[in-house]
Amino acid sequence: MLVFLGYAKRSGLRLAVGLLVAALVAGCEQLPGDVLVTPTPIPTPVPVPKAVHRIERGDIVDSVTLLGMVDSLRRVNLSFRIGGRLNGFHVEPGDLVEAGQVLAELDVGFLPHELAKAEKQLEIARLRVQTAQGAKELALAEARAALEMERLVLEQGRDGATETDVARMGLAVTAAETKLALLADQHDREIALYQAEAELKGIDVEMLRDRIGQAQLLAPFDGVVRYTDGEAGQLVAEYAPVMGLAAPDALEIRSSGPSEEALPKLRIGQAVTILFRDYPQSEVTGQLIQVSTPSAADEGLPIRVEFTAPELELQIGALADLRIVVERKEDILTIPNAAIHSYFNRRYALVKEGENTIEVDITLGVTDGERTEVLAGLEEDEEVFER
Repeated sequence: MLVFLGYAKRSGLRLAVGLLVAALVAGCEQLPGDVLVTPTPIPTPVPVPKAVHRIERGDIVDSVTLLGMVDSLRRVNLSFRIGGRLNGFHVEPGDLVEAGQVLAELDVGFLPHELAKAEKQLEIARLRVQTAQGAKELALAEARAALEMERLVLEQGRDGATETDVARMGLAVTAAETKLALLADQHDREIALYQAEAELKGIDVEMLRDRIGQAQLLAPFDGVVRYTDGEAGQLVAEYAPVMGLAAPDALEIRSSGPSEEALPKLRIGQAVTILFRDYPQSEVTGQLIQVSTPSAADEGLPIRVEFTAPELELQIGALADLRIVVERKEDILTIPNAAIHSYFNRRYALVKEGENTIEVDITLGVTDGERTEVLAGLEEDEEVFER
């Protein structure tokens, strides 16, 4: 009896649990007025067909392309020979200047007034020399006249004169000759003194002019101002560049663009195809005249190209596209760069083998940016795939 009751209790519990589950399931069913939403089916992925390329023979030109700028073959950096405070520039970058033109000045204080004073003193000293020379000529003329007079008296007095008178007249002639000689020597020494004073005044003038000249920046040749560095009132050290000047009649192209991989390919003397941005229809041929590392190059520009294009009106700073052919190969196996795959230092291609695609290691040579030479690993007409 007890066993039956226990069984009945367990059966009742199970029945209650079953009814509760059924109620919950019924609550999840569609209620009146609800809209039944059909789930969106997920499409089966369709594999994207891989681009197929063929290994074929052709020509490849390995070249380096750079962006260059027209510059001058003759360029100088200008500086003052002395230090001082910058008074200002008389020109701006891009201005055309003539040889000897004053481009900039330092503050020289009262030096111009001192120069004017020294020049006046030099003028006075030179006048003294001229005056002394005039006095000498006048004095010598008077002394020569006196000498001639004494000689005339001696000649006329010889007849009928006593020996004593003749001797006295002879002494007078000798005295006149001595006076003429001493007078010339005295005036020569006086003129020499005045000339020495004038020379000293001249040295003072030259020193002042040189000091003022050192405070002026002059154009060494006809050219174009490339840059200015500084402003009025700024202190400038001696021989510190404050301005650049370039001659516009001798042009070249400079570039700082080669990559670490491209730079070793470049050699002096290689031909360069030049296309100026201002003249896109005119192709010019030039030649490499400098190839160096940026650290060793002038102003960090390691590539220099010379060219001749007198028919083009080029300005300093004009841009040009450069193409330098470093190697040319003809009738060689080539593969499109899009079909070249890499993993670290490994280069390989995807080749179809039956129903499968396999990876084949390849050895490559020169490239033109679109196709690359195949040295080993593939054969002509073999098909390769992009990944």
